[in-house]
Amino acid sequence: MSIEANQNSPFHHCPKCGGDMDVGRIVQSDSFLYYSDWQKKRFKLGLLMTKAQACLTCGFIEMYLDPEALKKKIRDNVTELD
Repeated sequence: MSIEANQNSPFHHCPKCGGDMDVGRIVQSDSFLYYSDWQKKRFKLGLLMTKAQACLTCGFIEMYLDPEALKKKIRDNVTELD
Protein backbone atom coordinates (compact mmCIF):
# COMPACT_ATOMS: atom_id res chain seq x y z
CA MET A 1 0.00 0.00 0.00
CA SER A 2 1.38 3.41 -0.94
CA ILE A 3 0.81 6.46 1.19
CA GLU A 4 0.50 9.46 -1.08
CA ALA A 5 2.62 12.48 -0.12
CA ASN A 6 0.65 15.69 -0.33
CA GLN A 7 0.31 18.99 1.51
CA ASN A 8 -2.14 17.50 4.03
CA SER A 9 -0.03 14.41 4.73
CA PRO A 10 2.89 14.11 7.18
CA PHE A 11 4.67 11.91 4.62
CA HIS A 12 7.48 13.10 2.35
CA HIS A 13 9.69 11.29 -0.15
CA CYS A 14 12.90 9.56 1.01
CA PRO A 15 16.06 11.14 -0.43
CA LYS A 16 17.63 7.65 -0.75
CA CYS A 17 14.93 5.47 -2.36
CA GLY A 18 11.96 7.77 -3.01
CA GLY A 19 9.72 5.89 -0.56
CA ASP A 20 7.27 7.52 1.83
CA MET A 21 8.71 9.10 4.99
CA ASP A 22 6.96 9.12 8.38
CA VAL A 23 7.58 12.21 10.56
CA GLY A 24 8.31 11.72 14.27
CA ARG A 25 11.11 12.23 16.78
CA ILE A 26 14.08 10.34 18.20
CA VAL A 27 14.42 9.73 21.92
CA GLN A 28 17.81 8.66 23.27
CA SER A 29 18.79 8.96 26.90
CA ASP A 30 22.56 8.87 27.29
CA SER A 31 24.64 7.63 24.34
CA PHE A 32 23.70 9.82 21.36
CA LEU A 33 26.36 12.54 21.21
CA TYR A 34 27.23 15.19 18.64
CA TYR A 35 30.90 16.05 18.10
CA SER A 36 31.77 19.20 16.19
CA ASP A 37 35.04 18.67 14.26
CA TRP A 38 36.62 21.76 15.76
CA GLN A 39 35.33 21.46 19.34
CA LYS A 40 37.35 20.13 22.26
CA LYS A 41 34.30 19.36 24.38
CA ARG A 42 31.22 17.39 23.43
CA PHE A 43 27.58 18.00 24.11
CA LYS A 44 24.45 15.91 23.78
CA LEU A 45 22.64 16.43 20.52
CA GLY A 46 19.45 14.79 21.74
CA LEU A 47 18.54 17.95 23.58
CA LEU A 48 18.54 19.82 20.28
CA MET A 49 16.42 17.46 18.20
CA THR A 50 13.27 19.01 16.77
CA LYS A 51 12.03 16.20 14.50
CA ALA A 52 13.01 13.10 12.58
CA GLN A 53 11.71 11.24 9.54
CA ALA A 54 11.96 7.51 8.84
CA CYS A 55 11.51 5.91 5.42
CA LEU A 56 8.76 3.30 5.36
CA THR A 57 10.50 1.48 2.48
CA CYS A 58 14.26 1.37 3.19
CA GLY A 59 14.47 2.48 6.85
CA PHE A 60 16.62 5.57 6.20
CA ILE A 61 16.36 8.06 9.10
CA GLU A 62 16.74 11.80 8.63
CA MET A 63 17.13 13.96 11.77
CA TYR A 64 16.68 17.68 12.29
CA LEU A 65 17.87 19.92 15.11
CA ASP A 66 17.29 23.52 16.12
CA PRO A 67 20.18 25.36 14.39
CA GLU A 68 19.98 28.34 16.78
CA ALA A 69 20.27 26.04 19.81
CA LEU A 70 23.26 24.31 18.20
CA LYS A 71 24.98 27.66 17.51
CA LYS A 72 24.42 28.68 21.14
CA LYS A 73 25.89 25.40 22.42
CA ILE A 74 28.95 25.89 20.20
CA ARG A 75 29.39 29.54 21.30
CA ASP A 76 29.06 28.54 24.97
CA ASN A 77 31.50 25.68 24.44
CA VAL A 78 34.10 27.95 22.80
CA THR A 79 33.75 30.51 25.63
CA GLU A 80 34.37 27.80 28.24
CA LEU A 81 37.55 26.70 26.44
CA ASP A 82 39.09 30.20 26.30
